[in-house]
This record gives sequence, C-alpha cells and structure tokens, in this order.
Amino acid sequence: MKKARIALVGNPNCGKTTLFNLLTGSRQHVGNWPGVTVEKKEGSLSYEDYDIEFIDLPGTYSLSPNSIEEKITRNFIVDEKPDIVLNVIDGTTLERSMYLTTQIIDTGVPFILAVNMYDEVMNKGLDIDLAKMEILLKAPVVMLIASREEGAVPLLKAIIKTLGEHPSKKIMVNYGEEIEQAISDIMCSLAGSLPELYDPRWLAIQMIQQDRDIIESSHKNGRFEAWEAIAEKHVAGLRAVYKEDPDDILSEKRYGFILGIIRECVRVRKTTLHKIDITEAIDTVLLNKYLSFPIFALILWLTFQMTFLAGGFFSYWITRGTMMLSTFIHQMMPSGMLKDLMTDGIISGVGSVLAFLPQIIILFLIVAILEDSGYMARVAFIMDRMMHLLGVHGKSFISLFMGVGCNVPGIMAARTLENDDDRKVTVLINPFMSCSARLPIYILIAGMFFGKAAGTVIFSLYFLGILVAIGTAKFLKIFFFRNKSVPFVMELPPYRTPTLKSLLIHMWERSSQFLQKMGGVILVGSILIWVLGYFPRTTAFSDRVSDMERVAAVTPSVALYDKIDAAKSAEQIENSYIGSIGKWIEPFFKPLGFGWKEGVALMTGVIGKEIVVSTISVLYETGENNSSVLRSKMTAEGMTVTSALGFLVFVLLYIPCLATISAVLRETNSIKWTIFSVFYGIGIGYLLGFAVNYFGKLLY
Repeated sequence: MKKARIALVGNPNCGKTTLFNLLTGSRQHVGNWPGVTVEKKEGSLSYEDYDIEFIDLPGTYSLSPNSIEEKITRNFIVDEKPDIVLNVIDGTTLERSMYLTTQIIDTGVPFILAVNMYDEVMNKGLDIDLAKMEILLKAPVVMLIASREEGAVPLLKAIIKTLGEHPSKKIMVNYGEEIEQAISDIMCSLAGSLPELYDPRWLAIQMIQQDRDIIESSHKNGRFEAWEAIAEKHVAGLRAVYKEDPDDILSEKRYGFILGIIRECVRVRKTTLHKIDITEAIDTVLLNKYLSFPIFALILWLTFQMTFLAGGFFSYWITRGTMMLSTFIHQMMPSGMLKDLMTDGIISGVGSVLAFLPQIIILFLIVAILEDSGYMARVAFIMDRMMHLLGVHGKSFISLFMGVGCNVPGIMAARTLENDDDRKVTVLINPFMSCSARLPIYILIAGMFFGKAAGTVIFSLYFLGILVAIGTAKFLKIFFFRNKSVPFVMELPPYRTPTLKSLLIHMWERSSQFLQKMGGVILVGSILIWVLGYFPRTTAFSDRVSDMERVAAVTPSVALYDKIDAAKSAEQIENSYIGSIGKWIEPFFKPLGFGWKEGVALMTGVIGKEIVVSTISVLYETGENNSSVLRSKMTAEGMTVTSALGFLVFVLLYIPCLATISAVLRETNSIKWTIFSVFYGIGIGYLLGFAVNYFGKLLY
C-alpha cells in the first residue's frame, strides 16, 4: 500500500472535524501537539491503493503566527510538507473562508478545496460554479455536506487523482507590480542558499510581511543579512508608495483575488434575494438585549437539572453496583490484607470515579448539542463583557460553569479557548468553582453548626469561590500573562441541526479521555491512601475498646459490635502512618481552629472530596447521618461556629482532588503551573480560613 498524509485545514465551525470523523471513523487517536495543550487529532483510511493518514489541524482564520493554533497549522504545512492540504471552507462565507486559501496557495503545497455546507449554500439561493472555480484555482474543488455524509467519495477520488498526478503549474496570487517585483528580487537573493524546507516565493512573502518567526529561524544561514537588507529596502519602498504596511497591502490584494473568484463563480438567484435568514431570525430573540441572559440562565438551569438528576439516577446504581461488588469480594475472599486492599482501596477509590461517569456523559452530550447547534458561540458572546472582569474571554464562562458540576470536565472544556494564555488562566481558576463533590461537606458542616442559616452559608461559599477566581485571574493577568493575550474574533456560526453520529463521537471522545486520564491517577492515589491508613497494624487497642469487648462478651449486641469496630478503625487510623502525619501537621491547622482529625479528613479529600465526610465520621466514631452526636464530639475537641466556617472556606479553596490536579497538569502541560495551582490554593485557603476564624472570634 502506498502511503499519503493529508492535512485538514479550515476556519473554526467550517465542519472540518465533522469531515475528519466521517473519513476516519473510529480509526483515530487524540493527543497533544508537542509542548502545547492544543489537541492533535490523527486518523487513517485505506482507499484504493493508498493508506491515507489525516491530520486534523487546529481551526484558524489565517497562517499569520499570532496564536498557537496559527503557528501549529502554519508550521505543519511549511515544515512537514503534507502530500495534500485539504482546505475545508464554509460555502456560505466564501470571502472570509478563502483568505486562508490564499495563504495556502502561497506555501506552494498541493491543495484541494472542499466547499462544505452546500445544503446551506443552496438554501441561501447561491449557485457556485465549482468547475470554473477549479479552473481558476488550478486545483480540485469538491462539494461537501459533511453533516449528511455527502461528498466523501468524490473527495476521496479527488485525493487519489491529485496524489497520482505530477506537479503542474500552480496558481499564484498576484500582489501587484511593486510587490511582485519585491518578491522576485528577494527570490533571486535566495537562489543557491535557500533553506530546503521553504518554498522561495512563500519565504519572500514572509520576509516582506516581516514574519519574525521565519526571520529568526533563518538567522543560521550565512546569507541572511543579505536577504534581510534586500527585504528591508523593498519594505521601505512599498511603505513610501502605498503609505501603509506591506502586511496590510498583501491582505488587500488577497481579498481582491477572492472577490474576483467570487464574481466569476457565484450567482445569487433573484427569487431568494429577500428570503429571511433563519439564523438572523433566531438571533433576534436569543441575542436580544433583554431576553438573552434570562434564556441563557434557563438553559443553564435545565442543563444542571438534567446532568445531576438524570446522572444522579445512574450514579446511584453504579454506586450500588460497586457496593455489591465490594460485599461479594468481602464474603468470598479470605480475611487479610489483599481483601482489605480490594474492598477499601481499589473498589472504593475507582468506584468513586465511576460514579461520576453518568454526569460526565450527560454533560458532554448537552455541551456537544449546544456546540454543534451553534448556540455555545452565542453563550460566549452573551457572557463576554462580564468575563472581561476576569481578564479572559467569554468562552471561559463555559469552562467555569461546567466546573460547578465537576472541575475535571470544566478544565477540559477550556480547550475551546483559542488563546493559550486565556486557556491557562481559565484552567488555573477553575478549581475555585464549588464542584458537586464539595457539596456533601458543605451540607454536613453547615447543617450542624449553622442550622437554618446553612443555605445562606452554602450560597456564600459558592459566591466566595467566584470572587477568588476573579481575583486570581486578575493576579495572573497582571503578573504572568500581562502582554501575551492576542485578541481574536468571536464567530457566530449559523444554527445547524446536530447529527447523532457527531454527537456520539464528541461525547465518547471526551468521556473516554476522562476515564483514561483520571482513572489511573485515582487508582494509584486510592492505593497510596489505603496503605498509609493500613500500616502499621494496631494489635493492642485502648482500655476503652477492651472494656467494650468485655461488655459484648457478656451481653452481645450488634450495635455494640459496630461501635467496637468503629472504635478499632478510628484507633487504627490514629496509630497508622496517615494518623502520624495528621498529628505531625496538626500545628498547621491549629490557627484555623480545628485539629488533626479534620486535617486527616482534608488529606484523604485530596483523593475525592466526598471522602472527607466519611473520614470525619470514622474518626469521630459516629455514622454520617448522626449529626447531633457528631457535632457534640467535634465541639468537645474544640470546633466552634467560626472554626467550622473557616474549615468550609479551606475546603473550598485548598488542594483540589487528584483527578483535578491531573487535569490541570494535562491541560497546562506544565509541572510549574500545576505546582502553583496546588500551593496557591493552599495559601489562599489558609489565609482566608485563618481570617474567618480569627475575626469571627472577635465578632461572635
């Protein structure tokens, strides 16, 4: 089989990824581009005599190296030299979409133009003469409706035909007499000393545009100074003639080229000139000055309800299933360390992650529907002004909203942000959103110490998380990402009906990544916490346990045996390595108003915040639902109303769970920022927790 490599390139929302999924199906894998967090998608397809590898490059509007996506796309085309660049464009927005096409033409790499969304082209009353466009571009032009799986076969035939042809005369964008003369002079100076990677015409154009990346990469060449001198001479001449920067001149010429193609190849049917655009009609309601936010709030509420009500139903049965499995193993396996590891370590730890899966799947399904329909772009538009308070883009709100359900998918949702700095800031502030796993802790502690005011306290914690996120975003933007943000267009694509296949692919892609990346971390972490709590084994228990055992020998009671087991478990944990660590770190928590038991619970909460509640119950030898007894015992050991509030503030802000830490590491691709996230959370949590406890004592 012959091998070929095809690069898929196009604007965001042009249907490029839908086409990629159509061509490659399940034969694809997702990773990250080296050194950055932008997704790298590769897939394969066998057709006729070729084994074709498709690379789905990031969506971008141009090849100007202003953003990571643009750099990745430009560098792959220029450096890797794919056999064909498959340029997917939205047929309803030719003028905007083909700007990227003109830059692909400049690279000199063979290309195919795939005019997608042709059903919408026809609905708008546009007739595109594809045959004439093919002649003018001197490249294959294919009609596609990727969402309906139409046009894939003609596209594949065009790919095979192009692969089998010898390179012929290529189309060139004519930039006018003065610029073409400059290009010609620079190309002459490059002759005989040109870096092998670069097409001479493309390199000359980049030097006229003063592309710093290309200029810096050319410094190693001995004749670079001669190239630069000639380029600077022509740039100065062009500025004198046109009274503007050469980059702007080139852009104008490219748009002139595009408009010429459109005039020759596109006709508008008179019968549809006054047809009402359905997208504009819907946007008059959804983007209405007064209705947009209430409608969006309603959609958020419905999303939240569906995710956690429907997901909660399935989570309940997953939890029941893990409990049944644990009980089965407990009954079938002989007593010993292996059984305890299986039931209390592996099944308990991994089961807590599996319980999240239904919510993750439902949430990603809803988000996929909102994305594919075109509404999610409107969400970013609606929230953009508000999100600028954080110093980030409106799309960050989507990530933060998802973080309220679970920080992990919220952090993963930051991938939709085009700018790398905005993406990192959004990832780093997401852990301050109160995830659903923290809610049981809020309910337990607030219910015990604040009574009827518990609801107000819980609401205040959610609001405090938002305030800390805003302050952190401002801090990061001022000190770390001050001059790095690049503005970008927030496109509002037309509304479309999502296809079931596309929704399922998107949903499974993200959900499977959640399991693969987070499951391993949780498994290792659960085993580690179990080992620390299991060793060393306590053989001699306190006199109190001995007294209870003597009473049980005389008057056996199930309740008493349960109490003995709980007491032994508490003493085992207290005397174990994790108990020793808890005693060691107790001075750290004293200023916050609570002791080593709460400290140990917070440590186990790094695995999953739900574990905090059960750990507290075990350490205080009481059931989770016996709140009155639990409060009396916690109060007896020094917990007050103010220290309880400080504890809740610390729970909100301190180290996120291991799954979230892993997500931060994956999405920032930086150990430095992951460590920053952990210690910044501890620091801000400690500071605010101490302030609440200290000033609370003065006021309460």
